[in-house]
Amino acid sequence: MNRREFLVSSAAATAAVSLTGISCSSTKGSSAAPRNRSNRIAFNTANLVGRVSGYRYELKNWGEQHQRTVASTDSKAWESICADISREGYQAVEIWEAHAAPEVMDIVKAKTWRRIMEDYGLKPVAYAGGLRKDTLLVCQWLGIPHIDGGLRGLDPAEATALCRQYGIRFNLENHPERSVSEILKPIAGGNEWLGVCVDTGWLGTQRVDAPEVIRQLGSLVRHTHIKDVQKAGAHETCRLGEGVVNIPSVLVALRKINYQGWYSWEDEPEDRNPLEQAKWSLNYLKRMA
Repeated sequence: MNRREFLVSSAAATAAVSLTGISCSSTKGSSAAPRNRSNRIAFNTANLVGRVSGYRYELKNWGEQHQRTVASTDSKAWESICADISREGYQAVEIWEAHAAPEVMDIVKAKTWRRIMEDYGLKPVAYAGGLRKDTLLVCQWLGIPHIDGGLRGLDPAEATALCRQYGIRFNLENHPERSVSEILKPIAGGNEWLGVCVDTGWLGTQRVDAPEVIRQLGSLVRHTHIKDVQKAGAHETCRLGEGVVNIPSVLVALRKINYQGWYSWEDEPEDRNPLEQAKWSLNYLKRMA
């Protein structure tokens, strides 16, 4: 089961979860991106999907990696992750759902997660996962302003109502979509609460011109996953600028639409430790963005 299939299939299992003690205070703007583009670069902790298996896994087994990560991520593991990310020079993180999973997270644990991030100078700026009540609550606890991932079977009206209720925005991350119209259809063209997280790697996999998609989406691009892949038709990630995605043109397109969000670096290799490329990628994006 790959990443998108996992996000969709797990929706039914969590749809009936009832949560109490919900605070409806908004986090909009609490993690606003700095004006300087070189300071708007985040490390996506989904890069570490292979960490629990010695950085050896297959993309089709993403769901299994997710569950193993949930089970193994205690406070000690989270501190080790934050220490590694900080050591590479990052000051912001996009937290993958498996590293702050609703099924094991509560408000006390969230406070511990926040303290650890603060200790390592890391700001949580996004949540890579599916949209549902319990992930929205986790975002409130962690002070994260938006979720970037899948709708979990929600229609646009339902998604908008949930986001408004919790004060957390949602951005649809493209995976199988091959056109702007396909990206916009699930969010009915977007609105104040629903936007788009452009994943450049998946556009490359689908043989789609990423810079052109960005230009057409314009202000609906509210978050980005900056990723490169070795070849179209597959999803083998690689160093930025060495694959089929025109990363320099992607960054130019983002400047031209006056993109004000974060550049979340993604690299989820099946056979190597992405931390080996982390500092290089940070410096590359600082230089090019």
